[in-house]
Amino acid sequence: MELNAGFTLKNRYVIKNQLGRGGMGAVYLAEDTALDQLVAVKSNLNSSQQSQRQFEIEARLLAKLRHPNLPLVFDHFILEDIQYLVMDYIPGEDLSQKLKKDGPQPVYKVLEWADQISSALTFLHSQDPPVIHRDIKPANLKIQPDGKIVLVDFGIAKASIGDTTVGARGYSPGFAPPEQYGEAVTGPFSDQYSLAATLYNLLTGNPPPESVDR
Repeated sequence: MELNAGFTLKNRYVIKNQLGRGGMGAVYLAEDTALDQLVAVKSNLNSSQQSQRQFEIEARLLAKLRHPNLPLVFDHFILEDIQYLVMDYIPGEDLSQKLKKDGPQPVYKVLEWADQISSALTFLHSQDPPVIHRDIKPANLKIQPDGKIVLVDFGIAKASIGDTTVGARGYSPGFAPPEQYGEAVTGPFSDQYSLAATLYNLLTGNPPPESVDR
């Protein structure tokens, strides 16, 4: 179900336009009439049990997290068997788009971004249990007009519980560590690997080699 401009969800969120679309759903810009602010509304069109559980995990994880480099979640609901997640609208482009437009980035700028991303990851990994993002890459890092980086898309994030992890499986080739290609346990070290691959990509403009090929 595609939402057109002017459509209202929950008698509260008025759709402005579509920001992006993928195989699993879409992200819309909407006006929250209760709080008088712009928000992003993410929909999940996949009705499979695994997909719905993955979406629910993303909502629950983000709802508990408060950090300047992470999006805020305001609402999560289901209408006509479609799940919706309402969160901060993050203006600006992602670092993948910036890399394609401007080419390799200056060292000083990448170091500034790395500091912000590391702060967010330290916060996530210090949770009890630790939250592992598992998909750090330029496309999941939005840069706002003021230069602030926001880490988005927790769709395959996991909460570590002992020696196991709870969440969805998935990986981004080149940015994923070896353990994400199989059944091995992921942890904070997995995000650290992906961050290093991201910095390499931003500094050189070259895609990082897949970890299983090295």
